[in-house]
Amino acid sequence: MDNNTVTKLLTDFRSYKFALMNLGVDETVNNPANIRPIYSERVPKHISRYDTAYDRERYTRIVTMVESAVNYVLNDDQRTVIMRKYLERNTMNLDEIANILHKHRTTVGRWHREAINKLSKALLPISKDYMEINNIDHMFDPNWTFKEPA
Repeated sequence: MDNNTVTKLLTDFRSYKFALMNLGVDETVNNPANIRPIYSERVPKHISRYDTAYDRERYTRIVTMVESAVNYVLNDDQRTVIMRKYLERNTMNLDEIANILHKHRTTVGRWHREAINKLSKALLPISKDYMEINNIDHMFDPNWTFKEPA
């Protein structure tokens, strides 16, 4: 996996985690925000090929692999930079992270670059097919109608 793909995966991580929390009841999924699953409510009943199990598998794999790789592969400094730049609720840029850590900007930039390189190797098993989040907002549009695929 190239570094740009890893960066995109990290940038979208919270979206994957939120989608996973909303896929419905699954005992293996930790739902710390106690969010009521809405994903299944938004699915039109007339789509027979819809498969929440496949989406749950994809998002679970992404969330689990990213969290595991960040916690296992990176050293503490690299992990701190990745968490603050991508995974925390209020993300920061590298200058802000450098100020908080009382480190030079180039040092934090080096930690970031090293972390992305390590993660690109660790996250290699995730294919691009798994990374797509299906947008279902059209289901809230009152003018939307299902069109049978050609």
